[in-house]
Amino acid sequence: MASPTAHPPAPPRRTLGQFLRLAVCGLLLAAIFHAIFCNEAQIDLLAQGKPDAWKSMSLWEQRRYAWTHSPSKLLETARRLDPANLGLAFGLCGALIFLGGLRWREALRVQGLELPLGEVTRLSFVAHFFNAFLLGSTGGDVWKAYAAARSTRHKKAEAALTVFVDRLVGILALLVFAGIFAIPNWPLFARFRRYDGVGLAIFGMMVVALVLAGAGFFTEVLSEQGRLGRWAGRFPWARSPLRALASCRLFGRNPGFLWRSALLSLAINVAIVGTFASLASGLGLQIPRWNLWFVVPAVVCLAALPITPSGLGVRENLFVVLLAVDFPGFGVKPAEALSLSLLGYSLNLAWSAIGGLVYLTVRKHLPPESPPPP
Repeated sequence: MASPTAHPPAPPRRTLGQFLRLAVCGLLLAAIFHAIFCNEAQIDLLAQGKPDAWKSMSLWEQRRYAWTHSPSKLLETARRLDPANLGLAFGLCGALIFLGGLRWREALRVQGLELPLGEVTRLSFVAHFFNAFLLGSTGGDVWKAYAAARSTRHKKAEAALTVFVDRLVGILALLVFAGIFAIPNWPLFARFRRYDGVGLAIFGMMVVALVLAGAGFFTEVLSEQGRLGRWAGRFPWARSPLRALASCRLFGRNPGFLWRSALLSLAINVAIVGTFASLASGLGLQIPRWNLWFVVPAVVCLAALPITPSGLGVRENLFVVLLAVDFPGFGVKPAEALSLSLLGYSLNLAWSAIGGLVYLTVRKHLPPESPPPP
């Protein structure tokens, strides 16, 4: 007889979906590593004065040579990173988690919910842990929504909504940031179709985010008196989510929230780009800084799409495709671009591990449940 506390098995469709995402992730990572390792192997043979050695090998010999010799080249690139730039990148990576907590706190305040700064910071670090280790970019959001809802009795749906609003504002800020810095990168758009494709994807995401924010913040589309509200109001289970959606209008009516969120988002974007700029400087990579101000936010936004767990594979491919280009002022090899991406992700994992320690060592993992309203 099954234990009453046993968890039910995951639905077959959900399990299949997770498996497919993991498979796509693995294929993308394998493809990018294989292409880079083969490229590095050919460069190594040329350096040894053996220009025809690669072509004389069989397909199996090429793959064995690439996967035997090239990983050490990747490690050599990572070892070039000096401690000062590594420390700066590590600090900036942690700062953006703290700044993200401050921005979420602004959304909570609009809904009349007050959480202490220490509690918001702790939940943000724990959420960062769940984002990294729950095979997706939404695990932490679910945690934050649950924790925020627990802190109130009468505004649970509104509290959970603040997490979605904070994510929407953050993505929109990154998209606008990438759009602005696409202008100085225009020569790359004119020469490389890969930049055109990324630019179109960023523009499409920006339009969707602007429509969602505009409809929710500045119109009555989601109001309880609107057509959608009247239709959904017929279902008892929809009343609480409908009330929360209607409260989106509060964000648009609060100019202080919009300005403060914009300033915090700007600081977060600077910290994100600064992390990779510090790593690039430490590795001695020849990348124009104006290029990183576009590439980094663009890659972060595209990697946030639910294609692979935590954007693995997507992020690495994009860094290599966008940075390893034959263009004046650039001198980045595919392996170096891959190292930059992997080092940035490693710092993110390091801070996620710190979030895991916060989750394990703090006795009260959630804010105390709020008493019912009188």
